Amino acid sequence: MNDTATPAHPTVPRLHLFEFIDQDWFPRALRNLSTDYLHTVSSRLGLFDGATEVLARGLRASGSDELLDLGSGGQGPLPRLKRLLAEQQGVDPRVLLSDKFPNAEAAERARLEGVTYLERSVDALKVPADLRGMRTLFSALHHFRPDEARQVLADARDQGVPIAAFEAVRRTPAGIFSMLVVPLLVFLFTPMVRPVTARRLLLTYVLPVSPLLIFWDGLVSALRVHHPRELRAMTEALAKEGYTWEVGEVKAPGKAAISYVLGMPTPRGR
Repeated sequence: MNDTATPAHPTVPRLHLFEFIDQDWFPRALRNLSTDYLHTVSSRLGLFDGATEVLARGLRASGSDELLDLGSGGQGPLPRLKRLLAEQQGVDPRVLLSDKFPNAEAAERARLEGVTYLERSVDALKVPADLRGMRTLFSALHHFRPDEARQVLADARDQGVPIAAFEAVRRTPAGIFSMLVVPLLVFLFTPMVRPVTARRLLLTYVLPVSPLLIFWDGLVSALRVHHPRELRAMTEALAKEGYTWEVGEVKAPGKAAISYVLGMPTPRGR
């Protein structure tokens, strides 16, 4: 665990501005442009590779071999992390991806990677009781206001299942200014996004709709992300016998640190 990468106190106030991909009215085709890109970047760059140890601990604490991902979008990093968990931690979980706005095309691609993407809509604020297993969120907890984020965490605690939420961006001046390179990254990574379609190329290189949308949502993400100090305050308020919380940062070799909050049932005898 490494707590040095993020300042001990928030240096930028949290602003809950709107992200396009959160909106019910936002066209599915444009939402998929964004979420498919985010999946490609997180997988190609291994942004969340440091999450494997945290995930393995949560799985072992629960005695479950299932991960239920919330807000998966275009798949997110879990198909890659599933392989890394087997290689590095000796854990081979069954992975269920889900989203409030399911991406049908991503679901087809997920099946090819041995991962299930649920076709029905799953709201992280109202997780159906039949979906068990350890819950995960990758670059998703910031979509919720503090009271809603607390609700997401509290429901996992009340159901007695582990939950881990990870963020790759920081609410710092450097984290915010780093979003200025996002349009360039969209130009560079779009040829790697699958499937390559005429629409994707048109809305990236002819009409720069995709770079501008992803830039805005990325900027807002940096302004929305919950600071570790704020997450600690949330989890302290959620303290309950038989369930433990921790907040910290982890870092895979050669990768930037990612922040996380982990909740899990306390193993018997402790």
